[in-house]
Amino acid sequence: MVTHLRGAERDIVNQLIDRNLFTSTLTAQTPKATVNAVKALKKTVVQQHVNHFLQELVGTIPENYQENLVWLVGPPKEDAETVHILLATLKAVINVPELQGNRADRSVLTQTIVRQVHSEVPQLDEREIHRRITQLFVDRFQLFTPDTPEYVPLDQDQEVIEYWNVDPDFNRIAQALVTRLATKAATPPLTRLQRLNRALLIKRSLSRATTSPQLWQTLQEHRTELAQQWAELGRFDLECGDDYALLLDRTRTPSRAKPTVVAIAVARQIGEVGLPAAKLMAKIKQVTAVLFPDATISPTLVKQALAELGLVTVRDTFVVATPIAQRFLAKTTPEEESHHE
Repeated sequence: MVTHLRGAERDIVNQLIDRNLFTSTLTAQTPKATVNAVKALKKTVVQQHVNHFLQELVGTIPENYQENLVWLVGPPKEDAETVHILLATLKAVINVPELQGNRADRSVLTQTIVRQVHSEVPQLDEREIHRRITQLFVDRFQLFTPDTPEYVPLDQDQEVIEYWNVDPDFNRIAQALVTRLATKAATPPLTRLQRLNRALLIKRSLSRATTSPQLWQTLQEHRTELAQQWAELGRFDLECGDDYALLLDRTRTPSRAKPTVVAIAVARQIGEVGLPAAKLMAKIKQVTAVLFPDATISPTLVKQALAELGLVTVRDTFVVATPIAQRFLAKTTPEEESHHE
């Protein structure tokens, strides 16, 4: 039986899915729905409903640190280098003098943080460190909000100075993350439905060719129940074909990333016939040159997009498109975008 969520409970779970966190400090800019969710979380019954739903869905409940929730269900365990960057960033931000006390202005100079982390992780250059911090703290945890000048005169040849606006709950979340990373929590025993939901949450797509026969059979037998679970969040549609499953998110905007557009085009061109794995990079460069002749696009980022979107699989020494690839459409316009057909 599917656990039903009320409005505030649904908002809490959706925030956990989007950023692995739910923070409780309210500001003048906090949306009304979030204000209601923060107030609701103080109630034991709401915490119980949220925990029960997530336990049923993926077998893991969030950890509560002073009414801030941390729910590290997502990508596989982070590698040591990523953890090092994460911890170094936490330390750098906590020690920024401008953020001491209860100042209303929570902006920090991006370059200050990047250079401090670089001193702790010297094997990576500052550009890569900036990319990794953005990936973790802007995109994933959403604890940093990029803050750049709204207007720079076109006739002024000057460098745009970038700032990050730091979440007011940063210090408490930092403590929670450090505690969580220091605790080597083993993955609990999971049912087949929980394993399927975890895979759908992380990958957003499954292919029959890369899923065990037992799990694929479970998916086919319980597709209605799984779809009802995800539908409870008011944003997901589970689409199951004979050879693929897609967890479609109605709140996502089409990707405008060029590597994603190239990856979709490559997968559709490869098709089920396939391509020798040794020739994949050459194919990526060929398609890139046709779609974006004036742009510099990293083939490595295109390969990452192929893997993250589940567009291809490897059979022996061949790269073959998955059935999912035909569900994507790539457009190359002045504002190129990719989306599901």
